[in-house]
Amino acid sequence: MIGHKNPDVDSVAAAIAYAHFKNHSQPHRYVAAAAGTLNHESEYVLERLQLERPLELNSVGTVAEDLLDGKNLITTRADADLMSLGRMMRQMDIKTVPVVDEGGKFLGLVTIGDMAMLFLEHLGEGTHINNTPEVLRRLLALRVGDIMKSQDLMLFEKDDSIDEVRRSMLGSRYRNYPVVGDQHRFLGMISRYSLLAMRRKQLILVDHNESKQAVDGIEEAEILEIIDHHRVGDLQTMSPIYFYNQPVGSTCTLVAEHFFNAGVPLPRSHASLLLAGIMTDTMLFKSPTTQPKDRSLAAKLEDLCGLQGLEWGKTILEKGARFDEQDELQMVTSDLKEYQQDSLLFAIAQVEILELNQLHHRRQAFRQVMEGLCQSRGYDFMCVMVTAILEECTELIIAGPQAALLEDAYNSQAVEGVITLTGVMSRKKQVVPVIIQHIRQKHMV
Repeated sequence: MIGHKNPDVDSVAAAIAYAHFKNHSQPHRYVAAAAGTLNHESEYVLERLQLERPLELNSVGTVAEDLLDGKNLITTRADADLMSLGRMMRQMDIKTVPVVDEGGKFLGLVTIGDMAMLFLEHLGEGTHINNTPEVLRRLLALRVGDIMKSQDLMLFEKDDSIDEVRRSMLGSRYRNYPVVGDQHRFLGMISRYSLLAMRRKQLILVDHNESKQAVDGIEEAEILEIIDHHRVGDLQTMSPIYFYNQPVGSTCTLVAEHFFNAGVPLPRSHASLLLAGIMTDTMLFKSPTTQPKDRSLAAKLEDLCGLQGLEWGKTILEKGARFDEQDELQMVTSDLKEYQQDSLLFAIAQVEILELNQLHHRRQAFRQVMEGLCQSRGYDFMCVMVTAILEECTELIIAGPQAALLEDAYNSQAVEGVITLTGVMSRKKQVVPVIIQHIRQKHMV
């Protein structure tokens, strides 16, 4: 289970809670993850509720470790004799055996070809028939460490990309390739057949369904389900999937709905977690994305966990607002989403605060960082929504070579790079649609 890049409370809470929901019927199969580092709000919520942190993943692309077949490892030790090794290879019907130490660290390989060549060299021309038994005894008494190959071997680290594995295999003649993990620990063998039988990582996406917002490597993964409350994006799947998308204020609302509809027990900690996602993503019910379903599900969650939603949400927002600990780049990129419309690439970030005066003195520092991001990432323009929840308004800080498009979209002149938008709270309902519609109309002219 994984949410979007720059994970917020809603995406983290939805992933953790939906994993709990799915594990009710299929225990231990589903694992919650986050597409990057958790923000301060999520850190606070998980610590307060004493819940386990999700895995933090930067990529779900296929790597060498994913090619392993999961079978029991067959290995030998360097001090084993060749008689024992030969017996094991016959019984197991294998032609290559990895050699490891007592801690499982990879030392080398022994192949049936190595053993055959050894016997041919010692029992070939020049060996008298009467001496054959003695030669055989000496050979069979040799240790694996005496004949194993430990130099010039081609092996893969567990995190080597599938492209790197493929290139290396095509440029070599070996039958099998060892894969090692941390501290050179042996993990298993892969072959060319492993590429054909490759297992893709299986994902359930929450709180997003656009490739630009998804964890890196999403194109190599298999998407099983999507639970979301945003516009339909551009992700494609290999087969039909369960796609639950509703126009509500929070993905946690939809996850809570699954619990109640299915009658799955919801622990107090997870009810509190889902309530946190609803309250933060609806901005204490002040966001225009808020729907009656958000309020009704939040009320049910309040009954289960004993928390007051508005107070709980305000506490989370206050605890997460550690602006003095963050520089402008951290603040701009902590909740940034990229969009592609026609030929334009742009980004919209959002910083939620209680009152606008908390960040007035940092406006120009934001703009400087934003201009740098536009240049380094190729954005045609970007904006940062500084949204004051209690005042119910947003200051839109704009930057980039085509920033004037934003002034046209809102029919408002920016003052020192800032457009004030009274009553605007929602990125996905009041900012993204306005910008996209303006781009479409402009390109139609």
